[in-house]
Amino acid sequence: MKQKMAALAYDPKVHSAPKLVAKAEGRLAETLIRVAKESGVLVIQDEVMVHTLDHLPNGKEIPRELYEVVAAVFRILVLERQKKNN
Repeated sequence: MKQKMAALAYDPKVHSAPKLVAKAEGRLAETLIRVAKESGVLVIQDEVMVHTLDHLPNGKEIPRELYEVVAAVFRILVLERQKKNN
C-alpha cells in the first residue's frame, strides 16, 4: 500500500476552520513526511484521518463532521509542543 499524507493548518485569526494545505501519496508523501520530521513538525499517523481527508481539494476547509476528530489531533499537537518546550 502506498504511503499517504495530509497536512492541516489552522489559524483562528484567519480561518473559521482548519483547512487541508497539502496531500500526497507514494514517494512524494514519504519525502514530505521526512522533511516535516526533520524540520521539527510533529507528525501523527492516522490512516483513517488521511483517508477521510483524501477527497478534499487542497485549500479547502474541513467539513463540520470532522471538527471533533481534528480537534482531538490538534490537542495532541499542543500537548506534544508543551512537553517539548518544558
